[in-house]
Amino acid sequence: MLLNFTWLIPGIPIIASVFITVLLLSFSKTMNRLTKPVSYIFIFSLAFSEIINFILFKNNTVGNNLILGRKFELVVDKSALFFSELIGFVFLLIMLFSFAKLQRRNGYVRYFIFLGFFSGLVYLFSFSGSLFHDFYDPLISYLDNTAIST
Repeated sequence: MLLNFTWLIPGIPIIASVFITVLLLSFSKTMNRLTKPVSYIFIFSLAFSEIINFILFKNNTVGNNLILGRKFELVVDKSALFFSELIGFVFLLIMLFSFAKLQRRNGYVRYFIFLGFFSGLVYLFSFSGSLFHDFYDPLISYLDNTAIST
């Protein structure tokens, strides 16, 4: 049941990025003035993805979730959830720090769009069962083994 919600983790930031991009292309002048609402949308979308990720991590959800038929599959295991939780937390800190410290100039909305889209892609890569997953899985396993032995 919970495995069916895996697509929301990368999907929410990507959908928010596409939505704000369409609004920015349609209403450029107005959207560049609405920096705080845009920031809130991206911060809340990433926080919601982190909450779903944390729920899946705490429930030890493991399996494969098919999206778009047999062409795209999300591989969910403990190390992928742990890695995506860490990466999402880093992106959330970057967004919060950017919101607090960056000046609201021209390009601020585009910066948040790229940051939201990139965070969704990193989530997507963390759940792909490809070479990227094979790269960080031994690293996380090594870190788990050293933490347990000490």
